[in-house]
Parts: sequence; structure tokens; C-alpha cells
Amino acid sequence: MLGDSDGTKGEATIEQIGRRRTFTATLQLAIVLAIVQVPMRAAVHEAVGSASGCEAPGRLSILVDSAFVLASVYSAYRAYKYVKFLNLQSWKRVAALGSWAVMVAAVLDIAENLTLWGDFGSAPCADLSTGWFTWLMRVVFVAGVLILAVCLFATSRFGQRKWYGVEPTPPATFRRAKRDNKDSGRLVITCSGGGIRSASFCLGALQLLRERGLYDKASTVIGVSGGGYMAAAFHVLRRTCADPFSPGSPELARLRRQTRYLLSGGRAMFRAALSVLFGLVVNLLLIGVTLRAIAWVLGWFLADQKVITTGLQVDWRPNDSWFFVGMSVFLLAVSALTFLIEKVWDRWARMPDLVRTILATIGNVTLRYGVPVAVLLLGVPGGLYLLGKVPGESIDQPSLPSALLALVDPTKQGLASFSALVVVLIGLGKSVWNGLTVEGKAATGLRARLLVFARTKLAPWAGSAIIMIAAVIVLLRWTGGYATDTSYQEDWNVALILVAIALAIKVLTDANRTSLHSFYRERLSRAFLVKRQDNGAAVGLDYHLRLRYSDWAKPIDGGPQLVIAGVANVDDPDFVPTQRDCVPFVFDAEQIGIVGDRSLPDGGRRETADYEREADVLKREVTVPAAMAISGAAFSPLTGRVNARTRPVRLLLAVLNARLGVWLPNPYWNNRAEPAFPDRTGIVAKVRRYVGSVIDKPGPYRLLHEAVGSPSMYERRIYVTDGGHYDNLGLVEALRRKPAQVITIDASNDAEDRFTALAEAIATARMDHGIEINLDPSPMLRGGKSRADRAWAYGIATHPLEEGEEKPYKTEIFFVKAVLAGHLDWDLEQYAAEHADFPRRTTGDQFYDEWDFEAYRSLGHTLTQSLTDHHRVHARLNDL
Repeated sequence: MLGDSDGTKGEATIEQIGRRRTFTATLQLAIVLAIVQVPMRAAVHEAVGSASGCEAPGRLSILVDSAFVLASVYSAYRAYKYVKFLNLQSWKRVAALGSWAVMVAAVLDIAENLTLWGDFGSAPCADLSTGWFTWLMRVVFVAGVLILAVCLFATSRFGQRKWYGVEPTPPATFRRAKRDNKDSGRLVITCSGGGIRSASFCLGALQLLRERGLYDKASTVIGVSGGGYMAAAFHVLRRTCADPFSPGSPELARLRRQTRYLLSGGRAMFRAALSVLFGLVVNLLLIGVTLRAIAWVLGWFLADQKVITTGLQVDWRPNDSWFFVGMSVFLLAVSALTFLIEKVWDRWARMPDLVRTILATIGNVTLRYGVPVAVLLLGVPGGLYLLGKVPGESIDQPSLPSALLALVDPTKQGLASFSALVVVLIGLGKSVWNGLTVEGKAATGLRARLLVFARTKLAPWAGSAIIMIAAVIVLLRWTGGYATDTSYQEDWNVALILVAIALAIKVLTDANRTSLHSFYRERLSRAFLVKRQDNGAAVGLDYHLRLRYSDWAKPIDGGPQLVIAGVANVDDPDFVPTQRDCVPFVFDAEQIGIVGDRSLPDGGRRETADYEREADVLKREVTVPAAMAISGAAFSPLTGRVNARTRPVRLLLAVLNARLGVWLPNPYWNNRAEPAFPDRTGIVAKVRRYVGSVIDKPGPYRLLHEAVGSPSMYERRIYVTDGGHYDNLGLVEALRRKPAQVITIDASNDAEDRFTALAEAIATARMDHGIEINLDPSPMLRGGKSRADRAWAYGIATHPLEEGEEKPYKTEIFFVKAVLAGHLDWDLEQYAAEHADFPRRTTGDQFYDEWDFEAYRSLGHTLTQSLTDHHRVHARLNDL
């Protein structure tokens, strides 16, 4: 929204607003389901006692009512949790009574539905009532709703003022976060993103820094994406080996065998294919269940209103009445009317802010629901009407409608057509991936430019368009079937199948398990995380060993702690600049969560150990391998600052299950002074925690958010992906910690002489933290020369003056970049001669051989050595 909100003013915490929004969203769903039942109940009441029966509207009403019952229970529970969170007076006990009343009414309603289901199996038509039992259920339900309504009013700011004379103080604060001073006066090392290219380059750089004693002297090593692979590998190996990945070591030899870590061997390729297929099937089942349910209700309604009749004939004015058209656009008309009232009122008088707010709310709500209502009630009949009007129907030359319907009709080679559709989508996905990963290169020649245009502009929209067209055709086919075909209308087994599919998906998997994150996390763990055994062998850590971040990221024997940088994808205009679409999310051994500029309220970071227990009762979601995979989740439907490039392909990536990001708990929620999720003792407490954790996993709603939704920082879960979607260097996070010195290892794939990642980090540090960076990369420019003079630069970051400081704090920056500079060893010179893209190989290529890996590793070692060997740099680093 534009202007200030309760969140930006601090009149409510992010958790408070989020819980309120969660409740109202569920309440709105319950209201929609109640409204949907109205025409069905009307049809049953009109036919009560008739010989023709009313099985279709009766049983369909029972199915919708069952969904309404579920939504009502969720609404009551969330209302209780909201009142409990506010913890004002003793209203949480009253709210508990109201929620229990709604739950009792829900049980009675389900019992009534089971009784009525059999009554509609034969003529004459039964009624949607069981007499006194129905009235008892309604009385209990209304009593529960009224109790909860009173609780919500009493705990609101208005209720507190009117009933108790209390003026609530703003609960949120925006103070500058206190630092733990662990990095104050110390050295911080950052490893940039860039996949296996960056991991190889950073390995060489970290080897050199360890040889010079700088790695062990550092207080923190920050890893981003591919740089996080090696930052984590170094940190974990240091537990069992004082000299990690030294030349000639068994760990380094093992690592050279893992350079194709994603798909190393047939077994890995098979598991990768199954991971993609598993998520794809679940996504398609969810889409199918949703479309079938909508088509069932919509088809019956359109037939009941006589808009669609036998032979798929469409009548926009049944019985020569405009009622159907008016009903279809009613909500849109209300939205337009509120806008008109506001304009006319402003013309003649000043409108009170309260009235303006009420009109804006009404206009927004009616617009939100008016658009889908108009699309379904007018668009679906319109689509069937147009398909029936396209000429060309014949045996020899089928019309376009026949060809489209054959794509989804199982009786007309639907399976083969559907398989062909999936193959086309996968091919488009591959083309899109190739287009999105074209970095640091300028297309030359007409053919190359056309290819880049097709991959980056046409293919993304083509894939999304095909998905939308296929969904529309399926919806039209099923809606037409339910409107005109009795075999559709009388097959109630479909309802059982739909419910079984939905329950199976909820119970057996979740939005994180269907993604590629688990596969990606396992491959990273097996490739990079090793230990030195007592017999001298280097072996991978057991993947099933839970490397809890709160334990394994801590400093070891005076060495640095491990910090992994990611981003939380949110697009709230309250807190996020236009088109940034993310806030930084940091994995730290003690405090994990959201860090950002001063506009973000306090409370965005949680105690890591407590957060681990909330994320997963088995403590699997917040581990070192998980952080590595999340920080490297570049391939996702939501990509922070890169959304402008990936937005056209967002729907395609979500449907094809090209999803590496993870839904994690929002750290602003459940952020208490004491642990919100302490370790449980006792069988009953542990079972309750386990069941609650399993049920609380992210569901299909989160998949919808990835595909087309607007993720918000107010929500209970946030989507965390690649740290490079905010700052690919990790430099901003390093400066936020206010160290004395920073060594930044940059293997970003910038275009030659551009240093884009550095420029973005400089601007971001200034925008978000007021830190001015003075660093001139001109010595690293190649320009018209055959090679740059050097591959490093020195700069100063000046922090804003804080209370108690006499002069601004300054941080020295030593920046080393993967460029060809100076004289290199002959093997590097030869490799560069044979590989024109060295050292800017595209991040889309993650399959290195031993020569590729060694070239980038050696380059990192050589260029970092050139930095530390400079007499002034050597003196400055040793003075610390």
C-alpha cells in the first residue's frame, strides 16, 4: 500500500498484523463457501418432495458445506490464536470457549451431512435439514461466532479505548539493532556467489588465506551461494583437520572427484529425474483437483441458471432476463461505485479519513472477488460460446476446438497429448534456463541475437501461455461436462477421489518436500562436507547426521564462525523498495533471521536453536547443508532483485517443479524473550510437538504463492532463496557487522570491466545502512590492454556516526576479483587460451571436469596471493 500503515508506524507488530490477516483470509474463504451454497440450497428447497429428486444440488451442497465447516474451524482457531497473542485481560479464555463452540458445531454439522448424504440418493427430494438437530447445530455455531466477535472487538484498539479507557502503546520499535561486537576490530572474509565456478575460485583463495594465517585470524566467514559451498566445507572440515583442503591432502583429492556434484553418475541422475517428476505430478494433481472442484460447482450453477444447455448452447439472458449478467458484474460495479462516491464527495466537501478508509476497503474487497466472479461466470460461458462458433468442423479437417479438446479429453488420445504437452514444457524450461544463465556475454551476430531474444523473451512467456491455455481448456471441458452430461453429474466417486488426493498430498508431503531442495541439499552435503578420519582417510559426513546450524557454525578453536547469506522473498511496499522484492536473511549460529535497513521493525532475528526446533521437530530444516542449499537456490520461481528477469517464467518454473527455495518460519513470529519452542520432555509432550510440526508444514497454498502470489513479510512463512538475489558478494552483511577489515573474494560472472556485483553492493550499503564505500576498481580494468594490471583493489567504508562516537568508524576493504591479470602460471595461460570464457564461465554450467576445477582454484590462489604479497596490503593485514 502507499503511505504509512500500522506496520510502518509501529502501531502493531508484524506478527500481530500477520495473525490478523491470516484470520481474515480464512474468514473470507468461509464466507465465500457459505455464499456458494445459497443457490444449491435454493434449488433443493424448491424441489423438496418432488418425484424428480434433487440429488445433484443436494449432495453438491453437502460437499461445499463440508469445505465450509473446515474453513470455519480454521477461522475460529486462528481467531483464538490472535486473541491469545494479544493477551489482554482474560479474553483468551473467553475466545477459547468460542472456538470450542465452533468446533462442536462443526462436529454436529459433519454428522448432519453424513445423514443427509444418503437421503439424496433417491426420490422424492429430501430437505437440507434434520429438524431439531440442525437447529441445535446452528445455535451452537452462532453462539461461538458471537463469542469470538466480542473477543476480537474487546481486544482491538477501539475496544480497549471504549471499554477499558486504555490507549494501547505502539508495540513495535525501530531502534538500531545492538551488535554483539564479535566482529568489531576483527577481520571478516566474504565468498561470493557463482556456483561451482565461485566454489573453485574461493577454494584457492581460502587456501592462500589459511597459509598466511588470515583465515584463522578472521572472526567470521560469510558465504553466498557457490561461495557458501566452500565457506561451509572449510569450516566443517576444520573440526577434524587443522589444515583443511591443503595441497595434496585426501580431502582435496576427494573434492576433485565431486566437481559434477549435481549429477555424478547414473544413480544421481535417476534420483534427480524422480525428484523433478515427483514434484511435477503433485503440482499437476493439485491443479487438477482445484480445476475439477471449480468446474463441478460452476457447471451445475450455469446449468441451473439455464446459461448453458444441451449441446453446449450458451444463453446470456435466460428467460429474457438480465439477472445473470447483473449478478456476474455486481461486485465490480460496487467497486466502481465506491471510487465514484469518493470522487464526487471530494468535489463538494472534505471526506473524513474514516469514511475514505471504509470506502477503499469495500472497493478493494469487491474488486478482489469481483474479477474472478466475472471471469468464471462470464468468461467460461464465453469461452464455450467462442469454441462452438469457430468454423472448420469436418472429419477430414478437425476444427481448432476439436484439436484443443482432444488435448485434454481422455477419449481422444488425451494421455498422448498430455505427455506431449509435458515434453514441450520441459523443453521450454531448458531453453529458458539457458537464456536466464547467459551472463557476462554480449550476443554478436544476427543469429546469436535472435537466439538470445527467443530464449529470454519468447520462451518464458510461451511456457506460461501454454500452461494457462491448457488450464483454460481443461476448465472449459469439465465445466461443459458438468453442465450438460449426466454421467459427470451422477459420478459421486469423483468427489471421493478428489478428497483422497488432497488428503494424501497433505499427509504424505509438503511444499518443501516436493521441491528440489532435498535433492540439492543432499548432493551438496555429500560432495563438500567431509571429515578426516583417524586413519587419515577423507570421507563424507553421514548425510543423515543433523548438522544443526546452532552447533556446527560456531567458531572452532579460535577460528571464524560460519555465516550463510540468503534472502527472504517479500514484496511489501511497506518495507521493500520498488522491484527489490526481498530482504536479506542471514544464517548465524546465535541469531538467525531478517536483517535490513532501519525501516524494518525490531524482532526480525531469533535464537537459532529455538528457530531450528520450530522449523522442524526433527531439526532437519536449519542445518549447515540446508543453509548451503538455500543460499544457492538461484533456480526458483521467486528470485528477489532478479524477479524482473524471471517473472515471465515464474509460472513455468513452479509447475515444472524447478524450485530450490524453502519455506521457513517467519522469524518475526513467535519471537519471545524466552524460547517459544523449548525442548519437550515426556512422551505426550513429544508426540504433540511431533504431530503439530508435521501438520504445520507448508502446504499447497505456498505453491500457489510461488507461482502467482505476492509473498509478504507479514505471513507466517517466508520463501528463502539465493543470497545473491540481494548482494552476491556478502559485502553488505560484512559491513553491517562493523569489522575493522573485510577481504571480499569475488567470482561473480560480471561482464568484463563492469564489476556489476561490486557496484550493486556499494549502492546497497549506502541505501540500507548509510555506509559510504570508496573503492576504485579502475586498476582491474582491461580496457584496450591485453590484460588488466592487477586483480585486486583497496577501499574504505565509512559508517554513519553513532551515538557515543567522536568520529565515524571506518572499515578497510580488500577486494579480489576473478579476472585475468598480470603474469600467470603456464597451465593457467594455456587454459585461458583454450577457453575464451575463462574466468567468466556461465553459472548455468555446473558440470566441471578436473581441468576446469583446477584452473579456477589455481586462479583464486594466485590472485589472492598477489593481493596479500603487496607490501602495503601485507602491512595493513598484519597490523590487525
